[in-house]
Amino acid sequence: MFEKFGSLAVVLAAVLAFVGSAPTLAGHADIVVSQAWSRATPKGAKVAGGYLTIENRGTVPDRLLSASSPAAAAVEIHQMTMQDGIMTMRQLEQGLVIPPEGVVTLAPGGNHIMFISLAASFEEGQRIPVTLNFQRSGTIETTFDVGSVGKGPRLQIASTEATPPALPPAQQKTNAATKVDEPFFTHICGTRVMADVTVTPGRSGPVDVLVQLYDGDEQPLSVDALSVTLANPDKAVAPITASATRIAADKWRVSMTTAVSGKWSLALGIDMKKDDRIDIAAPILIE
Repeated sequence: MFEKFGSLAVVLAAVLAFVGSAPTLAGHADIVVSQAWSRATPKGAKVAGGYLTIENRGTVPDRLLSASSPAAAAVEIHQMTMQDGIMTMRQLEQGLVIPPEGVVTLAPGGNHIMFISLAASFEEGQRIPVTLNFQRSGTIETTFDVGSVGKGPRLQIASTEATPPALPPAQQKTNAATKVDEPFFTHICGTRVMADVTVTPGRSGPVDVLVQLYDGDEQPLSVDALSVTLANPDKAVAPITASATRIAADKWRVSMTTAVSGKWSLALGIDMKKDDRIDIAAPILIE
């Protein structure tokens, strides 16, 4: 009898040890979320990318509708596309489809989660809580493991436009004039270059465009030259291009004019070095 109990204890201990060493998974119904990670951010950074793998073990499609986290004012789902040779990023307002019996991987240089207006810089070793909202599977709580700057954590990775977050009720008394004077911010993400772009003020008329560049590992990037192009074909505004002035190793500024309100296209022409040019673009909203 004691031998049986002793054998059972050994088996139970082995099972618990296996469970404790297994990769962290978050799941509900047919959806399994795993290998969620991000990178540590440089001091002062306001955005961070998030990457993960989503498996649908069911026989019907599901859809990742949205995400949220106490670590950022807003969390968006972004899609990367190539159009006319320009890498563009846009928010997936209708969410991301997870096909039945399929696996979707969000990875650097491709579709990703974007943390916007960080509450604090991401630090190596930190675990960022995130709530994922699915159309069929409902809410799934997971955590993103933060690796070092320029690198992800030790995981086996399977292989736009920012909407301002809602303000607390006490802060919603700002008048309309102040609101349109607020800057517009967007993050443009390419495979080799990423950019934080701030347009001040976010209304029609003279504006300053501030651009901060990062490489594909989200580290500050110094380039030879930068040009900014604004266009609004819906309002018959032809493209206007201006050369930016370097104000720091990775920061550029240019003064331009947005003649009318509405959705504009902002494109960056980035001269990495001689005969190496990268073009990325994103929509911006001018009040």
